[in-house]
Amino acid sequence: MNLANLQTVFYKKASEAQRRPLPTELPPNYIDNLHIIFFEQIFEQIEYLSDQVRMARAYPQFLPQILKLWMKRWHNRIVGPNTAFLLLLDIEDYCFFMEHMHPLFTELHLHEEGVAYFAEFYDYIRHLSDINIRCFPSVETCVLAGNPKSIVDDDLRDLVMMLPNLKRLTSCMNLSGAYLFAFKKLEQITLKSMYHSIPLDSRWIQEMCLDMKQLRLLDITDSFDSSVRLTDIKLPNLEVLKLNLSSIENILSEVLQLPKLRKLAVRFDDSRQLAADQETIFQQIIVAKSDCITRIALNNEVVQLPARWQHALLLELPKLRSLVCENWFHDVFFLDRQHIPCEQMKVLSFSGWEIVREPQMLALVGECPNLAHLALNHYHSHVNKLHKLNELRMRERYKEPLLVFSDAMWTMLQPAEYKHWRNEKFVQVTCDASVYEYQEDGFEFDFV
Repeated sequence: MNLANLQTVFYKKASEAQRRPLPTELPPNYIDNLHIIFFEQIFEQIEYLSDQVRMARAYPQFLPQILKLWMKRWHNRIVGPNTAFLLLLDIEDYCFFMEHMHPLFTELHLHEEGVAYFAEFYDYIRHLSDINIRCFPSVETCVLAGNPKSIVDDDLRDLVMMLPNLKRLTSCMNLSGAYLFAFKKLEQITLKSMYHSIPLDSRWIQEMCLDMKQLRLLDITDSFDSSVRLTDIKLPNLEVLKLNLSSIENILSEVLQLPKLRKLAVRFDDSRQLAADQETIFQQIIVAKSDCITRIALNNEVVQLPARWQHALLLELPKLRSLVCENWFHDVFFLDRQHIPCEQMKVLSFSGWEIVREPQMLALVGECPNLAHLALNHYHSHVNKLHKLNELRMRERYKEPLLVFSDAMWTMLQPAEYKHWRNEKFVQVTCDASVYEYQEDGFEFDFV
């Protein structure tokens, strides 16, 4: 090949190389990676957020790694004016931190100052530092605590722009229910009173019960007397409903027809004489949903159901798995082998049953091969009873241990005894009372 041809080939290859795109991912620079590893190790040893933020401001080239470390350090990324770790920052550090972290927060907690205070504060820092924090796109949970004297509906309206993807709202503030429709993705609403009755407006709650098709949980339980009166409910995706009897009594048939309802909790208003209504509502639910009731929980001291109800009804609950019925003072003990589907029971609670004696309790437990949780009262909370339960379960050699709970057990057991019974094979003590929690001022049903 002559010199002219060689020059032609050279320039052709050079021209093609210029047009060829560079690789999107360059080979790793091991020195840079080493710098990142060293920086991360140093940064993780810094205890205070204020020092972390100042280091992040001094070394912006490491900001992606710092954000990952912050996300790792705060699994529940909660923001709010009362968030303790943010109060340690001065205003410039706060603005820097929020500018980079605000898309990553998952929860917003607001307290006595209210929503308006929070919105005004962010408007202030936007103008002060020229940062654009107008919303928290990853926040799906909002908690409004505190006890403001005035209704804070306008404050709730301010949250609509700030939390475009909100799915869960919990509040004990004074709300009427207005503006809740503006949260287009809201799936869970819990509006509960703590110190006073919440002034919920029946108009807004009624509209909510008809139009918020995506709602899966609605809890508007008033700890006093509810002012909410509902006439209809159409929530095709509702799974959990908790409210007062005065709110549900006119729409009970509609509630029981909700296609995805899994839990219904009813509380009794304080000012009404409800003995007859209680029994009627309670039995209506049992009769209508007898083929899919898996759990019944009630406080007989409040509900005051007559002794006769169980004889005909418990035999007609083919899927019953759990009974949490406290403070039962009837002379006729109904939780026995005649009135309960023992083969399928998984949860039983005797923690409020003063009349339950050892032979009855052991006989019933012995007839329940699938029993996984048992709550005992003070009378049964001692080591001797645990030994008897253990012998009973050991004879049948059940694969899964029976978890036994009692409020009084911890005062009866020595540390060594507690350690032993935490690790026994057939019977174990537990501190977890969540299986037995329920609305004590009313009743609860779980459905298939």
